[in-house]
Amino acid sequence: MLRRMAARGRVLAAAVLFLAAVAVRLFRLDHFSYGLDEVLQAFFIQGDRVFFWKTLRFDAIHPPLDYLIDRFVEILGPSDWARKLPAVFWGVGTIAAVGFLLARRAGRAAGWIAAALLAFAPFHVRYSQELRPYSLGLFGLALSLLLLDRFLEKPRAGRLAALWVSCLATAYALYFAALVLAIAAAAMLVEDAFSVDESRRRAARRFLAWSPVFGATLFVAYLPWWPVVLEAARRPPPVLAPPISWDRLTRLLSFFSFAPDDGQPLGRKGPFYLLLVAAGIAIACRKPKLRFLSIWAIGGFLAIEVLGHVHPHFYVSRRFLPAGLSFPLLAALPLANLLSRRPRIVGVIALAAVLFFDLRSLAVYFREGRADWRTLADFLRRESPAGERVFTENQYSQLCIAFYLVGPGWLADGGRPGREVLNLEGEIVRLTWSWKPGERSWLVLAGEPRHPDLRRWAAMFPKRPFPKAEDALLARLDPDLRERAFAPGR
Repeated sequence: MLRRMAARGRVLAAAVLFLAAVAVRLFRLDHFSYGLDEVLQAFFIQGDRVFFWKTLRFDAIHPPLDYLIDRFVEILGPSDWARKLPAVFWGVGTIAAVGFLLARRAGRAAGWIAAALLAFAPFHVRYSQELRPYSLGLFGLALSLLLLDRFLEKPRAGRLAALWVSCLATAYALYFAALVLAIAAAAMLVEDAFSVDESRRRAARRFLAWSPVFGATLFVAYLPWWPVVLEAARRPPPVLAPPISWDRLTRLLSFFSFAPDDGQPLGRKGPFYLLLVAAGIAIACRKPKLRFLSIWAIGGFLAIEVLGHVHPHFYVSRRFLPAGLSFPLLAALPLANLLSRRPRIVGVIALAAVLFFDLRSLAVYFREGRADWRTLADFLRRESPAGERVFTENQYSQLCIAFYLVGPGWLADGGRPGREVLNLEGEIVRLTWSWKPGERSWLVLAGEPRHPDLRRWAAMFPKRPFPKAEDALLARLDPDLRERAFAPGR
């Protein structure tokens, strides 16, 4: 009877946690517009099969699995928020996989705490709400490690096949997720190869011996995408390698603690969470079956950082997401220890503090954490006839405005049908022939890169600010001012 009551209690607790995780990821799902990267993904999944693969191979930033799933969802004619539902699903699945993984290797309490921490982690909530491959990549990483642990417990052909499919899906979803999976899985295998459990030790050593074959079959299955990876690696880096600095390190660690967005300072509460993570690393290094967590975190961050210097790209903290996923698991270890000791009030206060700070950061994120380009597009649609041209400062703002002003098929159709949205690339001279005399036009000043000369030139025109659209300024190019605007000496 007591056992059945305990089982019912666990089912009820799991249901409550699941519903809370779903609710926080569905909350305000349509409150913000897409950002530039989401706009690009939405553009890519439009059009015919030739356009889809051509744009995906040219971009080469991510593998195709998440795009293929979104392209399938597109058959249903989803709204903007509905396109994000698969990301919500993968995010909730990651919470379950992380909870089960840590419960199996560190105990039920640690598993519950890790799941709760990830459920409300600001970085994970954010990327469970974006039309991007990160949520799927993190799910594949967590699920693969869970399936590997299950296989080592009881080797079966079916479990090995499930692990192989999960690893392949991870590689086809997110490059860095596959890299970190290789590091964490290798660490788990090596650790279990010296386990006191004879059957687990034998299974790990046999898997290690056959791992070249396992890896080779994955490589063969990845061959259709491998030329794209090689071609992207041969491209010249778009930027210089980011310098290693204390400021960048603290902003990165802040992103995986309580920051509502990238680029935030560590603040006063961030060190509290990082102290828990550091304590978790110390515990993991001492306890069997948990050492792989330290390798997952430290090795994952170092590997991604090294690749960022070998082939630099625009720096963003989200590239470290597969490594940062280990933080809630590590922080759960000292919290589970505190809750297992008397008085338990210390552990209760510590866990409550983490969740409180998470919720405060989520409140900021849900209020102002992302941009909304719809405000600007709605104004143009309402105040400007369709025949008036819209010029943009750069391609960044052109893509965002075109998506919401013309529609998601704009790029696939070559930008031809519908309203004209033209990119100036900061060159004022383009307006001398594209802004027709006697016609009113509009100029959007927003996005990156910014062009000071164009902004100084536009200073004479009336402007309307749109702070939600990444602090955009919309200049009204009145035809009465055209001659003055192009007067010699200006």
